[in-house]
Amino acid sequence: MGEQARFQWLKEALSFCDNSKQWRCPRWPILLLSVVMLMLVSIVFLAIGDALNAKGAVLTRFLARAQAPLTAQWSYPPQARDQITVLLYDEEFLTGTGSAWPISYGEHASNLKRLVADTNALPKAIFLDITFGQVRDDKTISQLAEALCEIQNPKKKEHAVPVFLAALPSNGLTPLAVRKELMNDKGMAACATLVGVDYFPDPLDGLAWTYELSRHRTVEGWRHGPGAPGDPTYRSAALAMAQLDKKLGPEVGPMALVWGLNSAKEQRAATLKNCIRGEPSWSRLIPGVLRKLWEPEDKLPLCPYHATLSMDQLNVMNPVEINAHLKDKFVMVGANVPGYNDFVHSPVHGLLPGIHVHAMALDNFLTFGDRYLVSAEWDKPSRKELFLPSLVVVAVVFLIHLLWNLVRRRVWAFWRHLHAFQDFQRWRRRYRASPEWAKWATPRLLKGLGWIVRLTLQTIAAMILIALLQKVFRIGMVPVAELVGMTLVAEGLDVVRRLKNFLFEPTARPRRATPSM
Repeated sequence: MGEQARFQWLKEALSFCDNSKQWRCPRWPILLLSVVMLMLVSIVFLAIGDALNAKGAVLTRFLARAQAPLTAQWSYPPQARDQITVLLYDEEFLTGTGSAWPISYGEHASNLKRLVADTNALPKAIFLDITFGQVRDDKTISQLAEALCEIQNPKKKEHAVPVFLAALPSNGLTPLAVRKELMNDKGMAACATLVGVDYFPDPLDGLAWTYELSRHRTVEGWRHGPGAPGDPTYRSAALAMAQLDKKLGPEVGPMALVWGLNSAKEQRAATLKNCIRGEPSWSRLIPGVLRKLWEPEDKLPLCPYHATLSMDQLNVMNPVEINAHLKDKFVMVGANVPGYNDFVHSPVHGLLPGIHVHAMALDNFLTFGDRYLVSAEWDKPSRKELFLPSLVVVAVVFLIHLLWNLVRRRVWAFWRHLHAFQDFQRWRRRYRASPEWAKWATPRLLKGLGWIVRLTLQTIAAMILIALLQKVFRIGMVPVAELVGMTLVAEGLDVVRRLKNFLFEPTARPRRATPSM
């Protein structure tokens, strides 16, 4: 047996990208090996991208961002959306009350009391995403402390509402800290639960793909995760609030955040009026690069997923409306005022007030429970959990390629059959008599069009499958979308066929291009 015959199986596995007329579908063992080879080539491309960009190939994030609305549309149920209400201190509030930012502690106290004024419509919990760590000359700090105690520890226990207060990490004895007037003798918040509000945007595209659940302090500083027993540790706002409603298992890693698409009907905040309600659309299947051809550049962003109101609107709404937004709801209070730089960049909605990342993470907990999606990366031990879903998606991309080649083979056979018809022969004579530039451009135009159509079909199939796999696998979609992006790059560049020619036909002359449709 010759040296080349010994590796015939490898040559056959690499031949699936051969676009010649004589192409045949390989045997099943070779077919499986072909999928693995394509995936390995894609992983190599991904590793090269990591080396070039220090974190990953930026181009792959375009597919991930296009994937996010599709996953939100098909794989994220709206069952928990109406359990959360977002209230904003915004320009409408400042104008209506004649206030300036930051408002006084007394105004915070008054607004919090309004949320629990009707004992028949009490919220399930209140989260105040305003940090009270800096000391300022405001004597009304005692009013805020008293209000927090009245809400969380009222005279009647059945009227108690848990209060969660945003705080920043501390280097002192306690993990989190606020002003001493809000703390007790033990260094804890007297009448509230302090929670972390850390936000770590993606280093590549600045989007909120993940949500940190807890952090612990070591001699080297603050680190991700709960840490060892005895390490100072604090929970995020969403995790702490979710544990009121659900029993969650041990933390297994940061959350791979799934953003909802179908926006709530109530979007009354003035700063959010220039948005459109997110609704299901089949057009999201079309890759974003192609959608740009007909979508306007000034297209309005999608409205937030949860009902969002201005704090000032509580003054003009009737009791029935107020109760509908407060009773048994997780009420999350944030700010969206000039000079207050608290924003989050959603892959679905664009730029939003920072409170929405906590609302969306809580929604993920209420929807998935302890089966929330876990953030996984190719350079971490969790990569083994990525292998199976990635193999499935790459196999679909591979299958589209096989079907495309089968169609091309049928079209080529039909093309040869047309030679018997006189009308075709007349058309062929006119084509041969056409200018040289037309004869040069026509087959290349057809081949380019076929290349675009094939990659578009592969992208659509991959996006649909990734969305469906979110219901089966407990992982985020970003690393899978990254790998598929590299698979499409490898497909578009015919990398596998070139690798076959390099290994087995290094002296072969370039094959003459044939028309592709």
